[in-house]
Amino acid sequence: MEENSQIDLLIAKRLTDVISPEEEKILNDFISENPENRKYFESFENIWKNTGNSSLFLSVDPAKDWQKVKKQMGFDKKRSFTTRRRFMKFAAVLIPAFLILASFTAYLFIPGFGRLTAYAAKKQVEQVKLPDGSRVALKKGSKLIVVEGLNAEKRKVKLKGEAYFQVKKDSGHPFLISVAGTVVEVVGTEFCVSGKSNEVTVYVTRGVVRFTGNNQEVLVHKGQKAVFNSRSIQRYEIKDNNFLAWKTGVMSFNDAGMKEILDVVVDTYDEVSGYKIKSKSDVKVTTVFKHQPLKEVIDELQIHFNKKIVLHDGILVISD
Repeated sequence: MEENSQIDLLIAKRLTDVISPEEEKILNDFISENPENRKYFESFENIWKNTGNSSLFLSVDPAKDWQKVKKQMGFDKKRSFTTRRRFMKFAAVLIPAFLILASFTAYLFIPGFGRLTAYAAKKQVEQVKLPDGSRVALKKGSKLIVVEGLNAEKRKVKLKGEAYFQVKKDSGHPFLISVAGTVVEVVGTEFCVSGKSNEVTVYVTRGVVRFTGNNQEVLVHKGQKAVFNSRSIQRYEIKDNNFLAWKTGVMSFNDAGMKEILDVVVDTYDEVSGYKIKSKSDVKVTTVFKHQPLKEVIDELQIHFNKKIVLHDGILVISD
């Protein structure tokens, strides 16, 4: 970024005839280095040559902008008014060009500025209805970026974190989810996607999902899950439905240990962010919790494990 800024200043000096021989050499070396650099220079040169054809530049205050940049440009008070006027003319061209480019970039790539919309679930599960009629449950701490309207040839979203999708069927417009280097593609079905920096897991509860990562592809059917770990994709049968406890509020355990249960509790209850085990236990528990308040869950677990469990600043502390 710093190098580009320096080149931009040299281009400005070239077009306003105030560039020194040393600076001229640096700029010429940059231009001749590769075709991309030459195109970069020529794009500014073309804008400069066609200033009279755009009414957009009439709204710019070059004198005001000149005060901001003349120090960095190296002009001093002894330079002629003609020199400053040349640069002011260039500023009148360059600044709107940058504004147009920045606006277009924001429209394309920054959520909330144009074609992209971002949804975030900060401390609780968020229910999102997409423009195409699909529904998404965003797990706390997750974020979804959606192409505005979802009306292109392919419906595209980007997920960070975990979410449950109920995608409206549209065979003519596949629904694609990008998450941590993988792509999940469906035409209409229900599934859960959990994306971490080193692992992505897809759980399919209805229909079939195409899962792609690292040039590998698998079809995942109802009742199956697929795990991508940056090297390969492995497919398994789903044996534990607690992956959806954060959405359904139902936790079911069969001969489960303390850590296994606590992991699900943290996922399920918004007010819990983690746990700390000060006293271990070898006890195994079989039980079901259905939409129960956290206090009731803690009370029951204290009895099962014969431990003291206290919630402190979002952390479950387990002790004797």
